[in-house]
Amino acid sequence: MSNGITARLFKGDRIIWCIFFTLCILSLIEVFSASSRQTYDKSYWIPITRHAIFIISGVFITWFIHTMKASWIKSSTRGVYIIGIAMLVYALVGGGAELNSSLRWIEIFGYKFQHFEVVKLGVVMFISLILAKAQKEEGTRLTWDESMELISRSLRGDGRRGDYTMLLILCTALLPCIFIITENLSTVAIILVVSFTMMFVGRVNWKHLTTLITIGVVGIGIGIGTLLSLPDSVKDYGKIGSKLITWRNRIANIANSDAPKRPEEVKISGNEQYIYSKVAIAEGGLLGRGPGNSVRRDFIPHANNDYIFAIILEELGLIGGVFTIILYLTLLYRCGIIAKDCEDPYSTFLVIGIGILIAFQAFMHMTISVSSIVTGQPLPLISQGGTSFIINCTYIGIVLCISRYVNKQENKPATNMQ
Repeated sequence: MSNGITARLFKGDRIIWCIFFTLCILSLIEVFSASSRQTYDKSYWIPITRHAIFIISGVFITWFIHTMKASWIKSSTRGVYIIGIAMLVYALVGGGAELNSSLRWIEIFGYKFQHFEVVKLGVVMFISLILAKAQKEEGTRLTWDESMELISRSLRGDGRRGDYTMLLILCTALLPCIFIITENLSTVAIILVVSFTMMFVGRVNWKHLTTLITIGVVGIGIGIGTLLSLPDSVKDYGKIGSKLITWRNRIANIANSDAPKRPEEVKISGNEQYIYSKVAIAEGGLLGRGPGNSVRRDFIPHANNDYIFAIILEELGLIGGVFTIILYLTLLYRCGIIAKDCEDPYSTFLVIGIGILIAFQAFMHMTISVSSIVTGQPLPLISQGGTSFIINCTYIGIVLCISRYVNKQENKPATNMQ
């Protein structure tokens, strides 16, 4: 880096800094354009002003975290994971705030907080700790004693032999999923996919991974078959029954090709937004209508959040959409480069885990926008949302913090990040 004031203020990977600021600018423009549905009964400037405050706060948080010691991040791993689980429990015992019959927020002192974002961060951090502990010359392997030590330093096993790496990682990932599955199935999918990918990168025994894949494929097949065979009367069995029918209908909609050709034929009731998102994408063409000129934003529920990629394609066209995809792919690539150069195993797995998490969630959001799948996942660092945006800024701050240490290693090969 140069010796200018910018280089002194913004250390670490310069390409990630550029991607981060580009996504923030894109977010400000597109959220401003897509927020028209929120301004029918209030000032047009209220939603974008609130989002701008979150962007400024997020930039500061990113900068602050990237100046921290990497060892502080590692020492907070157990705490972040435990806090995430505690938030899930708090939501179930009455502290949750519902949206579309799902507890997607917890309410503390009147402020709504998306606790799922903290949970995802905690899972990635704890799996990174497990994989770092399990690294051996012959591969990834955790004994029973080492597994128990990660859970509690005061707990000791009986010295049983065997590789418990995958078992411990599965317990780490599945515990929060038990709480989340009836509230947000897409979040469960993100946690499980990221956990599996981190196990693959972390050299977990391939036989164990093959067994896991087999069980997963068979389980998904049985689950889909069971859902499709459920009668409508199941919805009378409370919240879980209603959720099962919702999942059944969404699976059925994916295979349904009888959608009306004109959006005017559809009455919006909360599940037809994919029709209008497709129309917005088609009308965007190659170059788009131009920033701020979206027409379909008034017809798409949650256009500034769950379907903002459709607005990007409508306003910026295919070129803008491809450019957005390239930003996320480049971010993942840079995370891989940083992870490769890390000397500390924990930092390696944490950086690659964060890169996979951001990229996979981004492509899940994009898939939802262009397909018949209806679920809610924000586009990282672009969609409007307080907690989600701040947590994603935290991800970037962690990656930049670790990259700053990697840069130091070029001059000090013996730098220890533990």
